[in-house]
Amino acid sequence: MDDGTGAPHATDPATLRALAAARSTARSLSEELLTHVPDVGDLPTQRALDAWVEQAADTLAALSEALEERLLELGAAATRVQQTDARRVGRP
Repeated sequence: MDDGTGAPHATDPATLRALAAARSTARSLSEELLTHVPDVGDLPTQRALDAWVEQAADTLAALSEALEERLLELGAAATRVQQTDARRVGRP
């Protein structure tokens, strides 16, 4: 990652843990939400509720995917920092 000064820096491990936990939570909530759809007895209301629940589950799944992409980006940046540091001290 770049902090705007041109110098890459390592990502805080606590940030990585928080992103990983958020990704996992969003994914499990997405799956769990689909199991909690009550039967309201009125067909139009049921259809609206089902559509809303599916949209909410899709949104949570998309959030999980976005967090996963960010974690991958941060991992790639950390690898680049390690490689740059190794070159600076003369290691391959």
